[in-house]
Amino acid sequence: MEIKENSPGLKRFFWGLAVFVFSASTVVLVTDPYIMLDIGLIILGIGLMISGLSAQKSTAP
Repeated sequence: MEIKENSPGLKRFFWGLAVFVFSASTVVLVTDPYIMLDIGLIILGIGLMISGLSAQKSTAP
């Protein structure tokens, strides 16, 4: 039985999902000076998720 490791793209997707969930859950608590940081984290999370899903699997033996 062979154990398959998670692909780097899948790890990137889950990191992006974690960043997105964190920033989306704190959007109510964020004060005015940190609104742009929160929006930036949401955009970063979405970008990581998209790039993780579009990453190609390596075909190394």
